[in-house]
Formats: sequence, C-alpha cells, structure tokens
Amino acid sequence: MTNPFIKWCPGKNCGRAVKVFSTDSQLIECECGARFCFCCYENWHEPVTCQLQKQWLIRCKSDSETANWIMAHTKECPKCHTAIEKNGGCNHMSCRTRNCMHEFCWLCMGPWSGHRACNSYVDKKEQQRTNSRQSLERYLFYFNRYSTHEQSLQLEMKLKKKVATKMDQIANATKAYVEGKCLEQGVEVLSQCRQTLMYSYVFAFFLQKDNNSQIFEDNQKDLEAATENLSELLEKDIDGDDFTKLFKQVQDKSRYVDARRKVLLEHCTEGYDKNFWKFTTAAFR
Repeated sequence: MTNPFIKWCPGKNCGRAVKVFSTDSQLIECECGARFCFCCYENWHEPVTCQLQKQWLIRCKSDSETANWIMAHTKECPKCHTAIEKNGGCNHMSCRTRNCMHEFCWLCMGPWSGHRACNSYVDKKEQQRTNSRQSLERYLFYFNRYSTHEQSLQLEMKLKKKVATKMDQIANATKAYVEGKCLEQGVEVLSQCRQTLMYSYVFAFFLQKDNNSQIFEDNQKDLEAATENLSELLEKDIDGDDFTKLFKQVQDKSRYVDARRKVLLEHCTEGYDKNFWKFTTAAFR
C-alpha cells in the first residue's frame, strides 16, 4: 500500500485498513482492539514521541540479555527469599510461606506497610554518572518498571473474561446488567492506565531533572498509586456479593484513575507545546 494516508492494522489476523487525513503521530483504535501509532506503526506510546520511542527500543535491543533477565516472572521474597511468581497485575504482593507472610511492592521490593511511591530514581553518587555500570543500573531501574507494567497489562487481559462472567452472574441475580457495565469500563480504564504508565517510564528515562520533571514524577506517582488501587479492587474484590457497593467503588476509582491519567498526559503535552522538557542527549543519537 503506497498511499501514505492509508495503513494496514497491525493487529493479529485483522486485515483492516485505516485512512487518515494527517500522517502525524496519532492514536489509531481498530475494531479488533489494536491501539497503535499511525506515524511509527508501533503500539500507542503516549506520552513518548516517536523519536524517543525509537531510541528506547534501540536501547532495549542492545541490552537484550539483561532485559530478558529482568522480564522473568519470579522474584525472591525480600524477607525469606522464597521464589514468588507474579500471576496477576496488582503489584501489592504477599509471600505465601506460612512463617513469613511478608507484604511488599513488586516494583521496588520494599515493604508494603507505609509504602508511598517508588517511581523516582535517585543517583547514589553524582560523580558516577559517566560510569557504565551506573548507566546500566539507571536503565534497569526504568526498564524494570516499564516491563512490570507491560506484564501487568498482559496479565490483566484475563480480567476481561472474569468480568464478563461476573456481569452474567449479576444480570441473573439482579437484572442489573447495564449497571454491571461499569466493571467492563473499569478494566478498559485500567488497561489504558497501564499502557500510559509503561511509556511514562520511557519518558522519565530520557528526561533531565528539573522543577518540571518533579511535577511529572508527582503526577506519575499519583497515577501509579491510583492504578494499583483499581487493579486490586478488580482482582480481589470482584468476587463479593454486594453488587451495589462494588459498582460504586469501581465507578469512583475508575473516574479518579482516569482523571489522574489525563492530568499526567496534559502536563506532558503542555511541556511539548511550550518546549520546557529537557531530554538527555542520548535520546537524539
């Protein structure tokens, strides 16, 4: 297809084509469920530009062996060192060893009690910035969070089937199928937030530290916390029988987390428009 305004959907076994009026970077949502960037043909990567996304993929490819290690689905409990497999999207983990039961964050491995945020990378020594080991450590910090949200996004696809089953149960018990649609919408909001969080860590990897980057990290922290709350609600509380309470909680949390996502993206867009973002030179090699 030679027309620059028409492209095939990259979705598996899709076969549909999309026509646009501009070849600029823009979100394409196909009926098959695929969400991709028309400009670079990659998965939709907001708030990252196509150029930054390209540089990120090059970096990931160059560190492929390390990336494969990071993407392993198991980690050791930080207290008893028992291997734990992550089989859901929620990052609030509990060790199931009888004499341990330690609760911790899958992202930073810190204790869940008093956990606030772990989205900001802090250099241990400024003088080590040019050291290759420090550079790799920094990359792994962001890649770990990028890949963890990617993994959570994939695992939470199972929620769609679980929610469909729950909606049928609700319809049979209460005839409130329309109200039950909020569960389906909650899963969709959760998926969008996971994808935004994924690429927010790519954005943060290239972003230089200043006052604006601190605002970005605060927005990222709020979005991440709200996303985990919604994920935990949908994964752990959906099996209850108090449908009215469940509907209200899902609706409220979905609205809040979507609002936090929009705040983060609007701030990123403002930065691009006003040219106040400063990226590392490595992003443009």
